Amino acid sequence: MNPIRVRVRGIYSTALSKIFIDEGYRVVQPSKIAEDRFNIDEEAEFMPYDIDVFDREDKYGVHILASRKLVDEIRKIIHKYLFDAILNVESYSVRGIYKGKVEAIDKVKGIAYVSIGDGLIGTLKLHDESLKIGDEVIVQVDKISVVFGKPILTTRIGLAGEHVVLFRGEGVKLSRRLRIKGVVDDDLKSYYDILPEGFGVIFRSSFKSASKEDILNEISNLIRKYEELQSSLQNSPVWSLLVEGYSLMNVLFPHDSKIVLDDIRRKVAPTVSSHHYFKSLGKLQSNLVDKIEEAMKLGVNVESMFSELEHFKRKFIGSIKFLEHVKLNGEVVLLGNIEFVRVFDGGLEIVRRVKSPGIYDGLNVARKVGDKILTTIRFGDWYYVSKYYSSDGKFIGAYVNINTPVEIYPGRLRYIDLAVDVCIKPNCEIKVLDLEILDNALRSSVISERLYEFIHYVIGEVKSNVVNEILHNTVF
Repeated sequence: MNPIRVRVRGIYSTALSKIFIDEGYRVVQPSKIAEDRFNIDEEAEFMPYDIDVFDREDKYGVHILASRKLVDEIRKIIHKYLFDAILNVESYSVRGIYKGKVEAIDKVKGIAYVSIGDGLIGTLKLHDESLKIGDEVIVQVDKISVVFGKPILTTRIGLAGEHVVLFRGEGVKLSRRLRIKGVVDDDLKSYYDILPEGFGVIFRSSFKSASKEDILNEISNLIRKYEELQSSLQNSPVWSLLVEGYSLMNVLFPHDSKIVLDDIRRKVAPTVSSHHYFKSLGKLQSNLVDKIEEAMKLGVNVESMFSELEHFKRKFIGSIKFLEHVKLNGEVVLLGNIEFVRVFDGGLEIVRRVKSPGIYDGLNVARKVGDKILTTIRFGDWYYVSKYYSSDGKFIGAYVNINTPVEIYPGRLRYIDLAVDVCIKPNCEIKVLDLEILDNALRSSVISERLYEFIHYVIGEVKSNVVNEILHNTVF
């Protein structure tokens, strides 16, 4: 049986390639650096892939595109090595073709809002389409949806094979890798005659690994598939998934995942401490990491250069404006209104001011404008403590937020909220909130069983040790 083929790109590529290779996968279309590090044969350079792994825009993890049948296997591999990784699978199919329904039209923006089933609404940029509300329309989820985190639709349908993509429209396009390797239009003229009028073709990187006969057969098969799609449209109900695309996995790498990935990368190449954290900060820090690791190869003392990296952390602390509270489903909530930050050895104290009224969940006490929140964060802990005070300094109660260890980023502190809070009232009553959200995350495999068990261990530690510490020090 042929091994599953995976393409891996981005700041996590060396560590993740090592994981996939150790699990029996074959890395294809590697960078030159990866080719040398893993001694990958030349044949793999243009092979098609079954799994595509690449950085999220915020570098806080990766996106993985794969067929639906591979999702569970990939999830098991990620959680085998990275017990705290958070994995969400989108409910829409990237490159999937749907029979949708126009729900609304924004003429100013030139956008139609199209429902595609399961409560999903995608945005369709209008070109020459004359659509009205209630119309049924054939749409495809564009790969750019990965960037926006929601379905971005197109009516310019493309059908992908291993080596080519057939699309409605004119023209011939080449992958970037083929252009770099010097493939030109003259090399492709023999394929043009087989294309029906009104169709174009994209030659994928794997084109170079296939015979002419394979390419011609694939184009013929895609033409037939397109004809079958057209003939099935009339009898297909609205909100049908007509052609399945790729499942999209959003994978978040919290603090401890990055440390493990550092250790894995270190088995392959010189790796500075906190490599993946610093690479995720931005281009300036990423370039400095590369420079340090090049020096490490030469045996140069890099202590002063590493101190320069650590300086960025100290600099970022002075610019903190938000707590970036990332929920298990990937939603980001920015907690602001920070008035004061005090640094102590191993952590921070932050004072925030309440700006809107409401109710403190669990405490069942009115939240008033002007209330003060004193948050204590210790780096490396799997929780932080927030004590709540009235404007005149009276202790209202406290929450212990269970979360991944906090990381310092420009202008913000980032962590993944693990759903559960331990609520402490002034009368010593303790309540654990939102355990059902945690249970749902385990059932849907968003979190690993090991992380689930560890969170319950942390809750026990908080109830045994942290609560008494909070109640013995309630003065603002």
